[in-house]
Amino acid sequence: MVMGNALKGLGEPERADQCFDRVLQISKGQGEALIAKADLAMNIFGEPLKGMAYVSPLLKDPTHAADATLTILMASLYDRDMDTLTLNNHIKAFSAKHMRLPQVRYPDKLMRAGVLEGKTRPRVALISPLFNASPVYFMTIHGWRHVAKGSEIVIFNRGHKNDWATQEFRALASEWHDVQEMPARQLAKAIHDANIDVLYDLGGWMDTVGLKALSTKPAGQMFKWVGGQSVTTGLEVFDGWIGDPWQSPLELQHLYTEPLINIDQGYATYTKPAYFPKLEQLPRVRRKEQVVFSNPAKLSRAFLAELANKPGPKVFIHHQFRYARTRARIEAALAGHKVEFITPSSHQEALLELGQFERMADTFPYSSGLTAREALALGLKVDARVGELFCERHCAPYCS
Repeated sequence: MVMGNALKGLGEPERADQCFDRVLQISKGQGEALIAKADLAMNIFGEPLKGMAYVSPLLKDPTHAADATLTILMASLYDRDMDTLTLNNHIKAFSAKHMRLPQVRYPDKLMRAGVLEGKTRPRVALISPLFNASPVYFMTIHGWRHVAKGSEIVIFNRGHKNDWATQEFRALASEWHDVQEMPARQLAKAIHDANIDVLYDLGGWMDTVGLKALSTKPAGQMFKWVGGQSVTTGLEVFDGWIGDPWQSPLELQHLYTEPLINIDQGYATYTKPAYFPKLEQLPRVRRKEQVVFSNPAKLSRAFLAELANKPGPKVFIHHQFRYARTRARIEAALAGHKVEFITPSSHQEALLELGQFERMADTFPYSSGLTAREALALGLKVDARVGELFCERHCAPYCS
């Protein structure tokens, strides 16, 4: 297990998976190994159904049942047989049972008098494992640059990546707290002791420890925004869920425990990186093949079946297609079709490759968020299907 986890951290998931297999040969049904294999299957190799299968034997195991249930629920966002409302209700029930810190709830804080009187800048906290070149940067940094003009930005960093986008966040921060290894109870106290007026959660279901900490309401006001914002947190402590009339129309409020706060102009602003391709770098005549630019976990059975019914070759762009088992699943679903895989080595290279095409096929039920905006900015048309959950509606305002 130690070797497998080390190899995973070093970016060698195939060797890591072999280590977990060796554990299971020694001890059949070993819980940590099954959960580790499920994590690799879903998040690296793009196999959510296989991830579900790995953890299903653990559903009655008192030690691992919660992790197994969470894995199945998150995998079901990508590919499932149950209907939307049933899945959403299961997520709410899981949150009610597992996402609370027992017997911990901080008394409601009022906005500090100095802030209300305009004598003190409000302390605005951001918490996420994604303060790097991720959707949290590309879709929120424009907003934080504006907020930082009149507020103290306090960042609680839950991630380990450190890149150029991390430095952009650091430049905005009045305070930076590395809290990657803090357990939920200690994290909640750290946020409470920082005397935060308003907190924005930018981690969501990507950071369940963070959600547990926030269940105590450690800040004066709390809002859920970009980052793990696939589906309701199931927590009642948030003062709002930031969306828009397309992503989270008010008639779908029953899917959320958070009050919907919709921004008419759109819930997020896309900020291009400095290396975004210039028009002169892209061909005037684009490729006509059906292109998919997506994490392979989003390629559900239904989506692949729809692709299989469309004539012509198919092209897939993502660095995770470098794994043979990932390609094999797609090739089997599209037997008889010409399939091309492009595995860019950087985000910049991926954007250049995507810009060669005329139209992008968006995945469902879990749709593209950042990648759809990138495709549109590159001049592509996006073919999409809109569902009900937040993660199923990313293309609602601009799909064609």
